[in-house]
Amino acid sequence: MSSHDEYSSDEEDLFDESQKSDVFLGFVDAPITEEEVPTIEDTFIGGQPIWLHPQSQPNEKSLTCDNCNKKMALLLQAFAPMDGKLYDRVIYIFGCKDTRQCSKKKGSIKAIRGIVKDQETIDKIKKETEALQAKQLDEKLKADNQKKLNIELTKDLFGKKEESSNPFGGGSNPFDNKNDNPFAAGSTSPFGANPFGAKAEEEPKKKPESYAKIASKNEPKKAPKKKTVSDLPSYKGSFVYVDTEKFKKATNDPELEKYKHLIDMDVNKDDDSESVGASRRGSSSVLDPQTSKISNMLDDKYFEAFSNTVKHNPGQVLRYNLGGKPLLYNGKDDVAKKFLSQQPANIPQPAYNPSSERQYELQLMPKAIMDLEEINTNTVQISDILNGMSWGTIIVATDKEDYMPEQEFDENHVAYIEEWCGVQWEESV
Repeated sequence: MSSHDEYSSDEEDLFDESQKSDVFLGFVDAPITEEEVPTIEDTFIGGQPIWLHPQSQPNEKSLTCDNCNKKMALLLQAFAPMDGKLYDRVIYIFGCKDTRQCSKKKGSIKAIRGIVKDQETIDKIKKETEALQAKQLDEKLKADNQKKLNIELTKDLFGKKEESSNPFGGGSNPFDNKNDNPFAAGSTSPFGANPFGAKAEEEPKKKPESYAKIASKNEPKKAPKKKTVSDLPSYKGSFVYVDTEKFKKATNDPELEKYKHLIDMDVNKDDDSESVGASRRGSSSVLDPQTSKISNMLDDKYFEAFSNTVKHNPGQVLRYNLGGKPLLYNGKDDVAKKFLSQQPANIPQPAYNPSSERQYELQLMPKAIMDLEEINTNTVQISDILNGMSWGTIIVATDKEDYMPEQEFDENHVAYIEEWCGVQWEESV
């Protein structure tokens, strides 16, 4: 389901505009075909990776499973430019396809950050930035001028009755009011004010729309200069469309109304009652092992919050919120503990930049498994699920400074480096 289906204009009244979110969501939009191929400015799942230069690839170890030593397949390629940076930036997630042998093992899923700092890219971004700033300034000047014009046209509509009706007297003199003189200071004339003067500088900066301008406004796909050749195994490829997260009105969905307290709750707080937890543990301990594992998963407030948040946008395959918090699939594993134990999160510092720290950037959502493995919900077999990928979410955290060691750059001004990747796996049943 594409974002166009997810956020259909016919269903806009189903969403609660009062609930704001800093999260950007990705939805499967269209299949990758021989005619429609992605570029580095696209975000997509599956298929073959598009490198930042056809002759520049990550080192072989970064693309190889640490367990079986087989090449891994692309799960996600996310175009992730950063505001104010004069370079293109991409996040890749790769996973081992040998799920029987390598599932739930460290090193079977990896994340790579890549950047390109060639002069052509720098010049292109500079030009785009300058054009955007000029457009925003032009729109602001037009809006200001229109506002002043409206004030001039309406200011005398409700004037005092005792004012003189003499067309040449008092306030009715068209040349008596300085504000009506198109050549006076402060006039609405486009020549009366310097757009680069003090007033323009005093205006508060508009909060960026990003993740960098919603992934560069999901630009129409352009033919790559040269097709990247890759020998990696692959899943079905699909373009991903990015949009801001919206929440459905709880009153329109009895299930969401029922669990509204779980969506609004602060999941970082402990349960108010120890006796409740003891009661839950006692009731689950008498169950058989398989039922107990399922019960424990359902008895996890983080999993409940995850499920009920996803219900608002069930088609999401990607969540992006640089510097924010991930939506945890459970609150019990080592990945959860890293984000819950302290603030900022207890994520390993980047070895290549030890004075810095990492921050959450994005996560891949379980709906992506269905799209990557082409699982049809109408004909899904239990064997399809058991033999396929078994993660709940894949969380990627990147260096806050977005630093890249100079020695990593090659002759094409491209560099790749592995970033922290935390996988929350499905519980075995």
